[in-house]
Amino acid sequence: MSGSRSEPFACVRARAVPELAERVAAEAWAAGASGLEERDEGTGVSLLLYAPAARAPAVRAAAVALLGEAAVSAAEEVPEADWPERWKQGLRPIVVSPRLVVRPPFARCVLAPGQREVVIEPRQAFGTGAHASTALALEALDAAVGPRAAETLLDVGCGSGVLALAALRLGVRRALAFDVDSAAAREALDNARRNGLGDRLAVFAGPLEALGARAFELVVANLLRSELAPLLPELAARLRPGGLLVVSGLLAAEQGWAERAIAALGARVVRTALRRDEGGDEWLALTASR
Repeated sequence: MSGSRSEPFACVRARAVPELAERVAAEAWAAGASGLEERDEGTGVSLLLYAPAARAPAVRAAAVALLGEAAVSAAEEVPEADWPERWKQGLRPIVVSPRLVVRPPFARCVLAPGQREVVIEPRQAFGTGAHASTALALEALDAAVGPRAAETLLDVGCGSGVLALAALRLGVRRALAFDVDSAAAREALDNARRNGLGDRLAVFAGPLEALGARAFELVVANLLRSELAPLLPELAARLRPGGLLVVSGLLAAEQGWAERAIAALGARVVRTALRRDEGGDEWLALTASR
């Protein structure tokens, strides 16, 4: 027999509460995962973590460190040719509004007159538009960017860059995106080039303090409460007078906390949106003006 068998792949199944799913996925990528499938099941999220068989023990260990042994299965071998197609089957174009569609490159969509699209390659960085919190942030940006486009936007914890790119498609003239994860910053820049927006989006990896005293007309952050809370005062300070702050990644039960925290910064909530995911969890996005 000529030739050789390609490297086998394995799948590790993990069950997490929604608040931990994103972190588990990030740690799995860092440990060597090559694909991820997320399924909402009741009050939890089922994660299928795909990796080369040689990396599967490290991927499993990363999930166990966050979730415990009982929530993570042993690695099961899968044919290498199967998992990429299974993973892609769950990704479809996201119609944000009559103005905007977000889609992966392998899922085609016929655009309505005047509708624009952002094409995101689903890889390591979070943000394809499918997660409820990302969808809420996209809708909030669609509402925030009116006929008179904002000049500048800051995307905090940008992941794939989908929010900054969507804002540019909607009419924002220039955007700055950053993430503490250098892999996410690279992917955001790759996606900007893929969409022909590389000249309008600047991307860097590093802390918020690296921006100096720069201020923006729009600031967007799709972050969990634990990540957002310490950054919120600085985000509000980054707004120009009359600017808008969009925060997503919060659960509906955290609305009271978010509104009080925003009010304490001298800002007021001007838009609230809720979205329930397939597992029954309700997510929240707020738009505030300062």
